Amino acid sequence: MKLNRLVAAGLLASVVAAPSMAADTLSSGQKKQVEQIVHDYLLQNPEILVEVSQALQQKQQQSMQEKAKASVTKNADSLFTQKLAIAGNPNGNVTMVEFFDYQCIHCKKMKPVVSELVKDNKNLRVLYKEFPIFGKNSELASKAALAAAMQDKYLKMHNALLAQDKRLNEKTIMELAESAGLNMEQFKKDMNGEKVKQILKENRELAEKMNLMGTPAFIVASTPNGQFKKGSNPTFIPGAASEEALQNLIKQAGK
Repeated sequence: MKLNRLVAAGLLASVVAAPSMAADTLSSGQKKQVEQIVHDYLLQNPEILVEVSQALQQKQQQSMQEKAKASVTKNADSLFTQKLAIAGNPNGNVTMVEFFDYQCIHCKKMKPVVSELVKDNKNLRVLYKEFPIFGKNSELASKAALAAAMQDKYLKMHNALLAQDKRLNEKTIMELAESAGLNMEQFKKDMNGEKVKQILKENRELAEKMNLMGTPAFIVASTPNGQFKKGSNPTFIPGAASEEALQNLIKQAGK
């Protein structure tokens, strides 16, 4: 059976992946015979298509991780040095970066997971990268959270925004800011200030360099004394992940 699979895979590769080569070496009748053999074999053994698909996904995942690792290393200064949007231990020997949007359903679901990880790992630092991709109100929410950070109330505003089960709008965001006890006059100035604009611009540029296609996205890296460890193996997670999976990555990065 194993030999048959190898033969079928070889024939499939020659016919599908390199049709021009097959056309050069086989007559029309021979080519039809080969195609029929492959066709019949795949119908009788469809599980081989699953195996091929899994192998392809694994190869793509490995390639993505290698590219992400190179990108993380190249942009380490921008990824791991922010001071405003932060949770956990500021000097943690492991850092988890999260790119997110306040209106992203999966980001909302990850909120309790991230909170639990911070509680369970005393040497974990979480850096939040505001990455508003769901329109004007998402950008307004990100500006509000960063403006709240300038009054040392980032997490309070961050958690309140993610806790909303309805679509955000300006009225709701302002009400949350008032409930957080912010100086509203200063808050509004900061929301529209150059510092907030610059942070969001830098986050967008970072997301582009990381080839992010959506939110959430996580990076887990070794950061002894709060600094990225050169030569280490950061992990990139493009999407939501289980608490167990992230916990394992945190443990590995902390060794």
